[in-house]
Amino acid sequence: MKTMRLTPERQIRQAFNGSNSLPDLAARIRTEHEATAAALQRGVMHAMTAGDLLIEAKAQLKHGHWLPWLAKNCVISERTAQLYIKLAKNRAVIEKEMRNPQSVADLTLNEAAALCVLAGRLERLMEFAKRAEACDPEELVSLCVQQGFAVIQDEGYDPFYGRSEAEQREWTLFGLFIRDARGTHIEWLLQRPFQNVDEWLGPWGDKCRAAWRMPAVSDKCKNAWARFKVEYADKTRADIEAEILRH
Repeated sequence: MKTMRLTPERQIRQAFNGSNSLPDLAARIRTEHEATAAALQRGVMHAMTAGDLLIEAKAQLKHGHWLPWLAKNCVISERTAQLYIKLAKNRAVIEKEMRNPQSVADLTLNEAAALCVLAGRLERLMEFAKRAEACDPEELVSLCVQQGFAVIQDEGYDPFYGRSEAEQREWTLFGLFIRDARGTHIEWLLQRPFQNVDEWLGPWGDKCRAAWRMPAVSDKCKNAWARFKVEYADKTRADIEAEILRH
């Protein structure tokens, strides 16, 4: 008589007397989850300890000897070693973010590494925000490029959206007035948003500049703008844009 081989699932069911009731399923799920959590906790804690040891070993080796020593003696890849070191260096971050060391049980190694990266980016973002606070619009663009923050480009983007043709012409003229050849400052103003130039140079603009710690626009500058508008009263938007390009 041929003996039927039991599958792992059947073996488990048989161990529980074949019971598949909800209480038994729940108990088995809890048992497996607790075992998984304990294994994950041990994994993360062992990885951080390995990282501490790797840091110590690396400090004792001369330049250029680290990777050969690692490959010969530790039988782990450079990438794995880097992960362990990252975790070790960010032990405080992991434990702080998870509130207590026991909560590390909910992390896999990759999730713990991702937490370190996230924390690093957050610190970088906060530092960027401090520096950006004192920048004018053009300096802010340069800072973004310097820090590697990408510029989002949208082919359908229209900085003058919601402005009448007369307002679009006036904003373009204001760009010529302040010698904003690239339109960076004007685009920044449009995103605030100020509907027209008068709003930017008027009481609302004064209040915003004070709140943003920007220099006030002097009456001399405002009067010069008024004269400039009269001087270019007969120019079309195309004429103004052409003159901006010439500058």
